[in-house]
Amino acid sequence: MREQLRQATGAIHARLDDMFGEAPVSNDGGYAAFLSAQYCARKTVGNALDRQPPEELGAPPAQIDLLLSDLHDLGVKPCSTQSSFRLNSPAEALGAAWVMAGSALGNRTMLSRRRKAGLHDAERFLSDTRLTTYFSELLGVLHAERDHAEVDEAIEGALRTFAVFESAFASEAVGAAA
Repeated sequence: MREQLRQATGAIHARLDDMFGEAPVSNDGGYAAFLSAQYCARKTVGNALDRQPPEELGAPPAQIDLLLSDLHDLGVKPCSTQSSFRLNSPAEALGAAWVMAGSALGNRTMLSRRRKAGLHDAERFLSDTRLTTYFSELLGVLHAERDHAEVDEAIEGALRTFAVFESAFASEAVGAAA
């Protein structure tokens, strides 16, 4: 299922990567916009995952408290989220969890690049290792045999989750903050 998720979400994932570019790594303004977008999206999707978690391993670890602390350190007030985003099945939740947990890999890279650039502030979110552990557990779940309907639902959940992130990044104008 992991490869099917990756293939189905490749285009929106690439758009997100292009949307924020180097801003989070090169300056604190871009980084603050990136964290604010992460907060908005993770709060929205996290609430949906609390209501409908994946059956096999539960919802990913919440990082809202870390994002709030980092935003506070940067002097940024978090957005208010009032979304009706819902996950309609455990399989959709599995796709959403894959998106949330998979971002941990990029976070580690971004943390390293920020540190190399001499930027060492507000890094609780990027340095959190709980999602990396969760992602490792999630990979085992994704390798289990799934029927076609479950795979389709997981893809739908992943695409809808990526769309929440895309909307949050566009709202925060992350790429423009560079």
